[in-house]
Amino acid sequence: MRFSLLSGLFLTASTVLAQKSLVGYFPNWLYAKWPASNIDFSKYTHINYAFSILISGATPTYSDPQEVQTQLPQLVSLAHAKNSKVLLSIGGWSGCLTFSTMVADASQRQTFISWVQNEIKTYNLDGVDIDWEYPGSTGAGCNAMDLANDANNYLTLLKEMRQALGNTLEISIAAYVRPFKTSSGTMSDVSAYAAVVDRFNLMTYDINGAWNTTSGPNAPFNFQPGLGDADSFVSAIDAWMGAGVPASKIVPGVAFYGRSATATVDMSNTNQYQPQNAGNPPSGDSDDAYWQDPYCSKDPGGVSGVWKYRNLRSQGVLTSPTTAAAPWIRKFDNVTQTPWLFNPTTKAFISYDDPVSIGVKTDYAISKNLGGLMVWSVDEDSSNGELLAVAAKILANGGGGSTTTTTVKTTATSTTTQATTTTTASVPTTTASATTTASSTPTSGSGPCSGVSAWSASTTYVGGDQATYSGSLWKAQWWTLGDTPGGSAGVWVKAGTC
Repeated sequence: MRFSLLSGLFLTASTVLAQKSLVGYFPNWLYAKWPASNIDFSKYTHINYAFSILISGATPTYSDPQEVQTQLPQLVSLAHAKNSKVLLSIGGWSGCLTFSTMVADASQRQTFISWVQNEIKTYNLDGVDIDWEYPGSTGAGCNAMDLANDANNYLTLLKEMRQALGNTLEISIAAYVRPFKTSSGTMSDVSAYAAVVDRFNLMTYDINGAWNTTSGPNAPFNFQPGLGDADSFVSAIDAWMGAGVPASKIVPGVAFYGRSATATVDMSNTNQYQPQNAGNPPSGDSDDAYWQDPYCSKDPGGVSGVWKYRNLRSQGVLTSPTTAAAPWIRKFDNVTQTPWLFNPTTKAFISYDDPVSIGVKTDYAISKNLGGLMVWSVDEDSSNGELLAVAAKILANGGGGSTTTTTVKTTATSTTTQATTTTTASVPTTTASATTTASSTPTSGSGPCSGVSAWSASTTYVGGDQATYSGSLWKAQWWTLGDTPGGSAGVWVKAGTC
């Protein structure tokens, strides 16, 4: 059987498999616009179905229960057919109103756990993901909170849930970039949580945004001291590992979207940290629309300013993964290892992630032998899976190994002036990965093709790499995986004849 609800009393987390995890969140408000059949289950090991919400008492519910009854069984059927697992994610930004009061009461905890058990049995799920945003903090404006006791009460819930679900079913949590808050400060030891939780999905995005007075990176790899929020992909991993979570249970998030803001100055020749209109993001992509939290009148309504990566590509903001369309200007920051866009006409700023920045984070996760990566969200990638292809490198890597340094060249082109600049980025890589870097088997021949490897669809190339294909020598202009030389993507430039 896939699970047993009567599997005895277990107080330790289920055994972590040697295989890495690639976890994708699937929002249940997508409906027919983006069905579960679009998910590439060959790459995702886990899908977190988001969200069931806790907005009253101790019993979760769904914002659209009728849709769930059709959508969730379809998701589970498709996932299990490809040996992927499905967890029910409970909470989210607007779905945590009564977590604090629920975890504080033994009877309410049991009500909550019993409901989870029933949903797992009803839909043949593989476990539960708790997305409480955030213990010890308000999060959304109407959430109950108890700074002194939320974290300890949360641990009690997780222990009781592990006991009820046994060791076969999985328990994961979505966690802030820093360990839990208490009245005495950030917790320095969370090893007790690690004993009962399979994965800590770190929300290493939404670090800067239009809520600030200064623009900055949505999901920085490293943070720039003194500029923007002092949190990042690297600092979050360090914080949770330092507090006692083993690397094998840390699964940091990568954003398949970007956030926009309106600058108050021309950013064409500046860094990404400039004054902006705080609290009033511009409209994002074509999917962005006015939204008001139906469960919290304290939170103001408005547009999100979010740009899905697939819409940056499909709506012509990016003509290739690393080339902006006029009047947009693309730049790449070497500290945060993220690209950003600026429109001189509208003063719109967008911080987002692309294959280069996702590659930096993936390589770092491999070098640290982490448990995997998490994606928010599965629907936001380009139609040909440009971001997912990079993140999926995590799955074929057993972790560990020595760390080397490679140079990734990214082209930042101002389509207004046609001026092209090249920046270099030090990227941690490991000796084993799902894809290989250019340089394996040289081809025969003379002249410019002598000693150059044949192009391979499974090889990762960066700007400046060369390969032979169909009797010609080709040079990559930017990061690429699977783009055929001479194809419509325009990644490759013919550099000679073999």
